[in-house]
Amino acid sequence: MRHATLYRKWRPRTFAQISGQEPVVRTLRRAIETDRVAHAYLFSGPRGTGKTSTAKVLAMGLNCEKGPTAEPDGTCESCRAIINNSSMDVLEMDAASNRGIDEIRELRDRVNLAPAAGRMKVYIIDEVHMLTTEAFNALLKMLEEPPEHVVFVLATTEKHKVLPTIISRCQSFDFRRPGVGTLAEKLAEIAEAEGIEVEPGALTIIAREGQGSFRDAEGLLDQLSSFAEGEITAGMVRELLGGVGPETLLETTAALHDRRAAVALKIVDRLSNEGRDLGQFVGELLAHLRRLMLLPHAPDVALAEVGSDERAPLEEQAAAVPAAEVVRLVEALGDALGRIKRGGDPKLELELTFLKLARDYTEPDVTNLLRRLEALETAVADGAAPATARQTHSSAPQPAPPVAEEDESREPETEPEPQNESEHDVQSGTAGEPAEPAETAEPDDTVTAGTLAARWPSVVQDMKDRRHAPAAAVYEEARVEGFEDNVLELAFPRELAIYAKLAGDARHVEALHGTLEKQFGVRPRLECRVGDGQPDSPSREAATPQYEAPQREVSGRGNPAPRELAVPQEDAREPEEGPGPGTEVPEAAGGNDTIRSEQEVFALAREWFGPAKENGGN
Repeated sequence: MRHATLYRKWRPRTFAQISGQEPVVRTLRRAIETDRVAHAYLFSGPRGTGKTSTAKVLAMGLNCEKGPTAEPDGTCESCRAIINNSSMDVLEMDAASNRGIDEIRELRDRVNLAPAAGRMKVYIIDEVHMLTTEAFNALLKMLEEPPEHVVFVLATTEKHKVLPTIISRCQSFDFRRPGVGTLAEKLAEIAEAEGIEVEPGALTIIAREGQGSFRDAEGLLDQLSSFAEGEITAGMVRELLGGVGPETLLETTAALHDRRAAVALKIVDRLSNEGRDLGQFVGELLAHLRRLMLLPHAPDVALAEVGSDERAPLEEQAAAVPAAEVVRLVEALGDALGRIKRGGDPKLELELTFLKLARDYTEPDVTNLLRRLEALETAVADGAAPATARQTHSSAPQPAPPVAEEDESREPETEPEPQNESEHDVQSGTAGEPAEPAETAEPDDTVTAGTLAARWPSVVQDMKDRRHAPAAAVYEEARVEGFEDNVLELAFPRELAIYAKLAGDARHVEALHGTLEKQFGVRPRLECRVGDGQPDSPSREAATPQYEAPQREVSGRGNPAPRELAVPQEDAREPEEGPGPGTEVPEAAGGNDTIRSEQEVFALAREWFGPAKENGGN
């Protein structure tokens, strides 16, 4: 005798045997008992959930010799004919292979014929969504005006593809996907009845692999019963299915969480050498991570598909791995699984994903890069340095910012000279920003020339920090030669003789005094000299050198004419062949008038135009 597969042998024969579809069963039973059976039904839902089986039980109840009844006996001639697919009154048609208008027209011609032996003729059209548009229109005509002895049962796994006009003429029932527990209970019942020895853990794995389909789960149990010589174990199920087991899933998750790239990559290589399906492994790992994600928040949902022996290690790992880390792993592995399904090399995709996860690699965010680029462009357009590019202040001397020099040289000619200390601070700073008041240190009687010389770079840097960049540029070239009786002696190189005069400018002196008072508590009188930097250099000049500022001459267009630039009296030289009026410039040591530095250019510009500003109002 030929062996009957389990899913055919255990197909429901009564409404009581239909598992997991209680709302549908209750409605159909009441319809038969109250004689309110509709002329058309639409059963929709996932495969293997009992749509066709329910339709046949309905047909048995309508045509049973003891009926119509909600409890067909299954022993009468009509019931046996329906079970054996030999009844002339129950026609089952597969719309996937009979989808044209000709087949529906043939069905229409047979609809009007009276039942051969039973009370009703039942037409079961499976996968009805596969019909063509013309076939749907022909079927619609039959559903609108069916004979009284005809019942249509349409079944589909894709309800959204059925025309709304068809759905509107049927009573619609949605078949639910059964849970793992429901499937496991059904499998246990079958195994007990068939004498199959199977572990409870193996039943859970089989039910999980069935993915909500009674037919798939029962077929897998039938296959395992032929595969196993004795009891069906969980290991046998995994070996047959190519699964990896909970131990590997726990090990992989721990390796990725602990950033152990070598361990994760070795797992991939081991599974590949064992011939495992890496795509299936990714799916199992995602299911494991899903349970880890749900366990802290919905333990009943997370543990619904887990055997009792798997719960303890799962709960332990859920407590060790944060939810944010689990979400990160799920997102990355989901993308990898998608690439694998689209034809990517499974091993390469998995190795690349594991390496990224173990090394915390993330793709650059284009939005953030664009935002940063816009911020840099805005900062450059506004003339300000970006915050990320600004350097912190240090004690080492820094070059004077050119912007501050330009602000100093571009002061309006008609602006009056400041008369008090606060005005000096404001004008020496950035335009529109008041200078911060300096903190005054306690007077220190132990300050020596050596102390000042050692800390002179910090004095210059402090002036830069307080926005006295012009003064800092001048005194940066000086060297402390002595400090006695509150007199500070500064020496400048001969090639920068102009700086000795600029050092005595009241604005610069006030900036230096503010810094020295802040750091040492002293306000010394300055004596500046020009020489080679040696102590025995004879050249010396007062802190406030005297020079003559000639009156401006107005040119034809109203612009001030260039004026002679005066130099300190001690350093004035009589050239052998003097230049013409208005062209005299300060002469550097050795008679060389070459400009040597950027600071000298700014100094010359201030001396050239400065006195004109002072006399502009006269």
